[in-house]
This record gives sequence, C-alpha cells and structure tokens, in this order.
Amino acid sequence: MRIAFVFDDTLDVLDGVQQHIIILGRELARRGHHVEYLVGQSEHSPVPGTHSLARNMMVSFNGNRMRIPVSANRADIRRVLREGDYDILDVQSPYSPMLSGKVLAAAAPSTGVVATYHIAAAGRMAHCCGKLLGTINRHSHRRVDEVVAVSPVAAEYARDTAHVSSTVIANPVDVQRLVRSRETAGAERIAKLHGNGPHVVFIGRFVSRKGARILLDALRWGEHHGVFPAGMHVTLGGKGPLLAECQAQAATLRTPVEFTGFVGEDDKPALLASADAAVFPSTGGESFGIVLLEAIAAGSRVVLAGDNPGYRSTLLNDDDALFPVIRSDRANRTNHAGDPQSSDRNTSREAVLARRITRALVDEPWAEAIHARQSALLQRYDVTTVADQVETVYAKAIADRATASAE
Repeated sequence: MRIAFVFDDTLDVLDGVQQHIIILGRELARRGHHVEYLVGQSEHSPVPGTHSLARNMMVSFNGNRMRIPVSANRADIRRVLREGDYDILDVQSPYSPMLSGKVLAAAAPSTGVVATYHIAAAGRMAHCCGKLLGTINRHSHRRVDEVVAVSPVAAEYARDTAHVSSTVIANPVDVQRLVRSRETAGAERIAKLHGNGPHVVFIGRFVSRKGARILLDALRWGEHHGVFPAGMHVTLGGKGPLLAECQAQAATLRTPVEFTGFVGEDDKPALLASADAAVFPSTGGESFGIVLLEAIAAGSRVVLAGDNPGYRSTLLNDDDALFPVIRSDRANRTNHAGDPQSSDRNTSREAVLARRITRALVDEPWAEAIHARQSALLQRYDVTTVADQVETVYAKAIADRATASAE
C-alpha cells in the first residue's frame, strides 16, 4: 500500500502523536508499504518522505503546547496527493480545517481515509472546543471511511465531538528498539544512573497536569512521616514552564533530587532502566499511557501512574500501580507504608503516593508481582501487534472506497 499520515502539527518534536505515526510508519515500511508524511511546518523531520505543507503557530490547548496550521497552499496539497497516488490517508484527529481538512477535500475518490483519534479532553473548555471543531469539520469528516481511537477514552471523545464510532487500536511501542537501546547503554551506564540506594524517576514536561509537583509533595509527606527507605534518591527529567518552581520546591527537601533537563529519545531508555520506581503522576488529559509502556519496556522495576482514564485503561485497571491524583481535603489518615491491608480511602494523594513508592522499594514480592503483570502488557502494545490491526483497518477502508465507487 501507499500510505500517507496526515498531521497538522510538526515532526520537529517527538510528542505522543508524532511518536505514534513515526513508530507505526517505520513498521509499515519494514513490511514493504510505502509511507509518507503530510504535516505542518517541519524543518528537521526524523523520517524520509516528509512533506511540510503549512505555516504553523504555537498555541496552548488541553494542557499542552502545540503548533496549529494557519495557512496551507491548496495547490501544493493537490500536487503532493497527485504525485503520491496514495491508497490510504491516515488523518490524525481531531484535525484542523486549515491543513488536514484541505487534504480531505482534495483526496482522490479511490483513496481510503482513516481518522485516528488521540485526544482526551482535560476540562470543560477543551471539551467544548472539541465539539465546536467537530461541527466545523462535519462536512469534511464525511470523507472518512474508517475511524480508529487509541484508547476507550479517545473513542469516547470521537463519539461525543464527531458523532462517530471507532475501532480501538492502541498506540504502538517499539519494544525491541527500547530493549536494544537499554542493551546499548550497558549495565555500567545504567548502574551509574541508578546510583547508591533506591532510585525514583520521573520523565515528563514540567506543566501542571503532568504532576511533577504532586511527586514533590509526596516526597515532603514521606519525609515528614519517615516512610522512605534509607538512601532513596530521585531524578526528574524534562523541561517546561514549571521547572524553576519545582527546582525551588525540591531544594527544601532532604531527599536528594536531581533535575536532568530535557531527556532525548536515545537517553531515555537508560534512565528508565535505572529506576526502581518510575512515577508518572499525570492528573488528566491523557488518552493513552505511552510513557508507561516505554518505562516498562526499558526495564523500570515498577511503574506507578496517576489514576486518570488514559493511564488506567493502558494498565488494564491495575489498582496496585495506580494512585489518586485529584486532591482530597480529607485528613492524612494512613496506615503504615507497605502494609498490605492499608486502604487509600480517606487519605491525601501525597500520602498515597508516598506510601506506594515506599512499598515499591521495600516490598519485594509485591514489586515483583507488579513487574510481571506490567511486562506481560508489552506484547499487547508492541508495534508488530498494533500494525497487524492497523493493516486490517486500512484494507477495510480501501474496500469501503471500492464499494462506494461501484455504487
């Protein structure tokens, strides 16, 4: 098949959707398909066959910063579509009428179109904007033959905003690449990153919804109640507008906390492999938990995740690995950390997370049981499994087109 991923944003950065289409595209190309990318303003794409078709501007939406197209030349779009002669257009959704909408309008009648939904609304405003965008795109969305959502949360968004049902196919993770990167890093480098004593790792943007401050609050609570094991130290990787505030907060703690700054894709597996507990306290706006799977594949001993719908569905409702991220005003009425009978009811999120980290570090049977369950998830989400499912949807979209043309 000749396949084009259509994406309004840039390929110059590797956020979640970019990783989805690049990882999936590489696997499809390995299988003999021809893959190209029709995207917004991109100057340093990591993949061949990239067509930069729009001028973009940066905006904040749904707790993220993204680049949206403000202009795209219709003649350029028609030329690329004509020369590409694509069998499939996979449009990353929700999409802008300024680029992807124009691509849909110019698509050849024989080309199958799949819309892949990624988003989970982080609040009422994002939800209302999604419904408005769905209304704006109602006409162009009729050109879509099949709809995919990367999680049940994304499927609910597609149903609510675009009024379409979808096939749920998870975000892909290149498990073998992560394993190879860990092996390339070598045991010596991983041991150096791990350091002496139990190691806790966070990687993410320093924005409110990613929850770095929740982790730091939990560290303060754990210090006050004396629950952490001796020698525990913490590494936070990433950048963002709250970085300085988090650094100031960490400076008041006794627990050693290191900030690495931006962590590149080549360095991420080694840092995650060094984690006894990898902690991702996102409060919401997550349609899927690809970072959780990256940590599992890289070799983090235990992955702990904020209990938002996207992360919960990715971890298949594993309550041991999930912790509350919505603040409670109730008192910190907790049992001893690591007590198998302890309940998270009536406790603050900071107390629950502190106790959960402690248990991951000191309760060997509990940690090993979680590790085994999480490792078993990898085949489900591996890119080879996901690509099989995507190819089936692509074939159905092409068949839909043939049926429509015959009628």
